[in-house]
Amino acid sequence: MKQNIHKVVIKRLLVAGTFIAIFVTIMALYIELERIEKNVVHMAYDESLQYIDFYNQYRHDQDTNSLQVFDKAIKDRLKTSHHFIIIEFYTDKHNLLLRAGTVDVDEIRNELTNKDHKMLMDNNVNYKTSFVHNAFRNELYMEVEIPLTKNGSESIHGYLKGIYKVSSKEIDEIISDVAFVVMQYIATVIFTTSLLYPIIILLNKDLLKSANDLSHANITLLKVLGGAIAKRDSNTNTHNYRVTIYAICLARAIKLDQRQIKALIKGAFLHDVGKIGISDNILLKPEKLDDQEVKQMQRHVVYGVEIIEHSKWLDDAVDVVQYHHEKFDGSGYMSGLTGKMIPVNARVFAIVDVFDALTSDRPYKNALSYSESISLIKKGASSHFDPDLVRSFEQISKDLYLKISNLTTEDDLSRELDSLMEDYFVI
Repeated sequence: MKQNIHKVVIKRLLVAGTFIAIFVTIMALYIELERIEKNVVHMAYDESLQYIDFYNQYRHDQDTNSLQVFDKAIKDRLKTSHHFIIIEFYTDKHNLLLRAGTVDVDEIRNELTNKDHKMLMDNNVNYKTSFVHNAFRNELYMEVEIPLTKNGSESIHGYLKGIYKVSSKEIDEIISDVAFVVMQYIATVIFTTSLLYPIIILLNKDLLKSANDLSHANITLLKVLGGAIAKRDSNTNTHNYRVTIYAICLARAIKLDQRQIKALIKGAFLHDVGKIGISDNILLKPEKLDDQEVKQMQRHVVYGVEIIEHSKWLDDAVDVVQYHHEKFDGSGYMSGLTGKMIPVNARVFAIVDVFDALTSDRPYKNALSYSESISLIKKGASSHFDPDLVRSFEQISKDLYLKISNLTTEDDLSRELDSLMEDYFVI
């Protein structure tokens, strides 16, 4: 896959930067909410100091007059306070004693979540807090519960619950602070990247060069092994080159993905690798093979699979090696697969393999013309070949045949094939 190294690095940096930006944004938002939470808890504590004397007086007197005084003190305080919109007092048994507010208490109460979390304060007393967001009004509330004590005593006299409405100003500040943090991050990344970019490019160049070298080594081994089998079969390496070129072009025409085309290329080079296990008296026999010899010759498919299965890199070539002699009507070998059950790479290769055999000179026949060859391919549609693939091949085959016919030497074919394979194996 030929790519500009700068595009590769920039793409990777953008992907990484996006994920980090999302993470930083979430963390910044969390920190801001924690800041508000702590502020509200401290405000609730300060508020409790304002009411503690009234509360203790009520607890001491336990009469209607002291409760009325307590109630009036709370309401007066709420009118002048910009902190809480609802204040509730509970006894040490968690029984509601008094509730007052500047808004509909029940409406806000119903919106509060049941999932509280605890926050440990400096004086080692647990304070419960919870947030709730009213999506319809885009308002944020926080409920805080603190124990009521006197003069630092560990004895709890009761509990104060306050519901705090985060003001639009505070929400705007949260958004501004988060945006500022994110912008700082982006500026830091841009600055750091500008310093490290040359190093990143250099490191990636070395990595890509190593990958290219490995890819070239593997392709060379494919050519060598495919050529060795072709020589043993009284053929030339040009057959492997031609069928691979045909296969790549047909695969592109039907829009196979890159992974499938890479597998097809490997399979095209090694489609007959199993012939290394066929004896010379059968493989090189000039006369027609008898039934027993035909069965032995067909075993080259099995031998080919056994050979390539030892290589992880060649795993995906098995479709072509194992199934390129299957026929669309199920009369092929070795598995007798029919129609679309035959892997698409094997169906593609079956067409180009036969087409190249028809248009090439062989010891036992002369090459047929393009018209004669494509006519036989079309005749085999639905019986030997996938008819949809035959139609696609017919559309590209004439120009492709003329182009390949002009590549008269093995070197010419090799260069043409290399230029095609660069899109799939060279980074």
